[in-house]
Amino acid sequence: MQSPTDLTQIPNIGPKTAQRLINAGYPDIESLKGQDPEEIYIKVCLAQGHQEARPTLYVYRMVVAYAEGRITGPEQLNWWYWKD
Repeated sequence: MQSPTDLTQIPNIGPKTAQRLINAGYPDIESLKGQDPEEIYIKVCLAQGHQEARPTLYVYRMVVAYAEGRITGPEQLNWWYWKD
């Protein structure tokens, strides 16, 4: 099992979320660049064997933005900033 260390460098991403991303095929921050957060959400749900709560999608929107360097203020590090 890979270490989630790199992904946990993303603010507000803990070891469990990092491991879910790794299990879905995103082993590090670099692997999140250019990804579709909705696809990530679907892959994580499939890997988990159940549908995750909707705010999980918002977290993945944040992690992709972080990976791509699009975070311009601290409010964008909160999952609720990325809601529909």
